[in-house]
Amino acid sequence: MNNKIAYIGIDYHVNSLTIAIMIEGNKEISDTVRIGNQDKLIKKYLKKMSARYTLRICYEASASGYVFQRKLKQWGYQCDIIAPSLVPKSVGDRRKNDHRDAKNLARHYAHGDLTIVHPPTESEESIRRLVRCRLQFKQIQKKVKQHINSFLLATDMTWTRTRWTQVHIKWLSSLEMKDQYNQEVLDEQVNHLKYLQTRIEHFDDQIEQIAQSDVYRSSVLKLKAFRGIRTLTAMLIITEITDFRRFPNAGSLMAFLGLIPSENTSGDKQKGGGITKTGNRRVRTQLIESVNQCSRKPKISADMEKNLKATDARSARIAVKCMERLHKRYWSLIMKGKERNKVIAAVAREFTGFIWATMTPALQTESS
Repeated sequence: MNNKIAYIGIDYHVNSLTIAIMIEGNKEISDTVRIGNQDKLIKKYLKKMSARYTLRICYEASASGYVFQRKLKQWGYQCDIIAPSLVPKSVGDRRKNDHRDAKNLARHYAHGDLTIVHPPTESEESIRRLVRCRLQFKQIQKKVKQHINSFLLATDMTWTRTRWTQVHIKWLSSLEMKDQYNQEVLDEQVNHLKYLQTRIEHFDDQIEQIAQSDVYRSSVLKLKAFRGIRTLTAMLIITEITDFRRFPNAGSLMAFLGLIPSENTSGDKQKGGGITKTGNRRVRTQLIESVNQCSRKPKISADMEKNLKATDARSARIAVKCMERLHKRYWSLIMKGKERNKVIAAVAREFTGFIWATMTPALQTESS
């Protein structure tokens, strides 16, 4: 067995890899090489290095996903994926190239300064893509509606009642424009809107089926017990976070979602800012939307009662306590004169704590 560890930082690109090596105990980078991103070349290089050292490999997360990490794992090498936004950087360093990036990765990796991304399994990642695709279609649908509204405004067509109901869609389909090209534009937009709606419904059905599977059913039921969370939101939270146990406490999950306040403190001067907005934007946005109804009086609806009965007693107690606590917290901050957006962010942060408590019963049992 090799005694010394070689920390390898890789600047990954589709066509090439820039590799920097830092040997355990050394203060400087020992070598930097650039090779083509070809399995044969990579295997040959790593085999040569592994004959002399125990390899610890890392590279930054990118649009290429987790394919490279899984490939290395299959070959028998340990590889960590690093969160790019959390790599330490010098304020005055304005130079950036592949060699410098690889060296920085190797150096910080050897010193333990990097934040490692938790890679999902291929099955988890595929389901995550499905949920994200549904969200993307919803965003596209929103833009199409905006285009239709702008078109109607420009052609002096008005609808005075509630928009995007079945009656409204039927009215749009029956409109007859004076100009044939205007008619073609309207027809295409309305048909596009109808198509998107059918695809969104298809995604919803698929996500519902996955949520009822043995793998996800228990976790989905726990989350659906909370007011403001339905199947889609529950699946979004689960697929984006994947494993709640990697967060040792609620604060670490709040930080991951970018819901903690920023700070700029120097000496005796203390200055707080808005939430950091780092980490997972999708979950953060959805949680903020979910707590928008916390201003309403705590009341267990028929659907919520059904969801509470479907989950375990512990999760049900936490969900009811959460509903009451968030309502009280919301109005306490509002009565102090806080801006509503800041109040919602603070309430969403507390909501995250309740979610963590529900999804990590084992960790809390160990700590107690």
